[in-house]
Amino acid sequence: MNRREFIGIIGGLAAAWPFAARAQMEDKVMEERSRRAISSRNKDNYLKAKAAFNQNDMAGCMSYYAPDHQLRSRDVGPGRQHIERALSSTRESWPDLVITVEHAVAEDDWVAGRCTTTATHARTVMGVAPTNREVKAAFWDMHRFDADGRIVETWNLADSLAIMQQLGLVPTPPK
Repeated sequence: MNRREFIGIIGGLAAAWPFAARAQMEDKVMEERSRRAISSRNKDNYLKAKAAFNQNDMAGCMSYYAPDHQLRSRDVGPGRQHIERALSSTRESWPDLVITVEHAVAEDDWVAGRCTTTATHARTVMGVAPTNREVKAAFWDMHRFDADGRIVETWNLADSLAIMQQLGLVPTPPK
């Protein structure tokens, strides 16, 4: 290869470089927009599932869960019926339960939430007869979503100690 051919090749590469770099940058921007759109859709579906639960619309709530959903907080097999049973049981124990989403964070196919539950102790819970007092507790949940925006895995962590203290099962520490 002579000098003139070498300079021609280098010149061609130099001329093409800005276009290749721009195309690569545009691809990254489009990828980031897609990630954000998926995260936003999943967070919106998370909030809609909570709203349906608050409205006593169990069928609507379950529509946000995949048929093969896996509840990871309990040792149960796959299937949406397990999360439906858990939520229905909660609703039976606390008929007026309201979930308030305090924070929800979404990234890719994950949504994590910090929530507060408020309910009236109107039914026997944990062996304690109804007191008709308001009970508040925090819980945290994490969900993984599928490509269609449905929840495929769930982890839950409730502040059971706060509930037991409010029911009088555990003494509240002095302040």
